[in-house]
Amino acid sequence: MTSAQQVRNVLSEEYRDLIVEDLNDGSAVVRDMSATNTTRGFPVSETLCRCADLLADEGFVIALVRDEDGVYLNAH
Repeated sequence: MTSAQQVRNVLSEEYRDLIVEDLNDGSAVVRDMSATNTTRGFPVSETLCRCADLLADEGFVIALVRDEDGVYLNAH
């Protein structure tokens, strides 16, 4: 089972609008595309924060990363 599949298994229907994709290093990216991207700060949506808490409670190692598309979770 891929990391993205494991992440999807943990998240409830409430989080199904998040984008979950596998990375080549075996981790998964979780993005909330509804969050606004600003050029300043570290904008993290409330949904992404709750998702990070759920995944950490299930044993995933979580990192918040910012790129040109905003902030995303890296779950491994």
